[in-house]
Amino acid sequence: MKFLIKLYPAWWRRRYGQELEALLEDSGSHDIWDLFKAAMEMQMSRWSFGRIVTVCGIAGVLLAGIVAFLLMPYPYRSTATLKVTPLDTDAFVSLTEAAFTRNALTTIVVNQKLYPRERTRMQMEDVIDRMRRAIQVRPVGPNLAQVSFAYEDPVQAQRVSRDLVARIIYANLSFRADAFDPGDRTKGERIELVAAADQGTKQIEGKARAAMTSLGLPAGLLFGVVLALILRRRTAIR
Repeated sequence: MKFLIKLYPAWWRRRYGQELEALLEDSGSHDIWDLFKAAMEMQMSRWSFGRIVTVCGIAGVLLAGIVAFLLMPYPYRSTATLKVTPLDTDAFVSLTEAAFTRNALTTIVVNQKLYPRERTRMQMEDVIDRMRRAIQVRPVGPNLAQVSFAYEDPVQAQRVSRDLVARIIYANLSFRADAFDPGDRTKGERIELVAAADQGTKQIEGKARAAMTSLGLPAGLLFGVVLALILRRRTAIR
């Protein structure tokens, strides 16, 4: 409470500060919001229109940033590493496309109970598109490729990553079985699991959080304009 009193203008504290402290002690009041509100109104009543709008805009960005980082779930990316011999990027992309069909991903979504909120308000096709964006397949070195999946639950992320790897290996076996010559390596590579899917590392979705934080600026500026007009009107009435 004493800290909030310091938020009042210096001239006001010199004149009424001790009286307010004594009043609060006698009454035993703990109404922090009213004390803070009155201090802000008194401070901003002497601010210019531009200063009020600027401060509210900055406050909006800070508040939106806090909400974005505290309330938005962190995705966990579980990654597995494969040794692919020979590693032909185009062939491996075709292999993953054969492994990650719509039906295959739909089965994973249903079996692993993924995206429960999204499935209540989105078409399954849109849910699958979101899942595809969470899947990452990329070469990381000579004859090495990583397969990963990002999700808000680390256990589910690991399970899905394992399932994706299994489907790649199965699709590759089918490709090799279709080759005319068992020694023909043009269809299907030799794939070995070098590192199984890990437990998932926490990562921040920078774009999503940045987008949400940026919304705080126009919201804060709009609030500042409305607040400045209200304060001006009150001052004029007084």
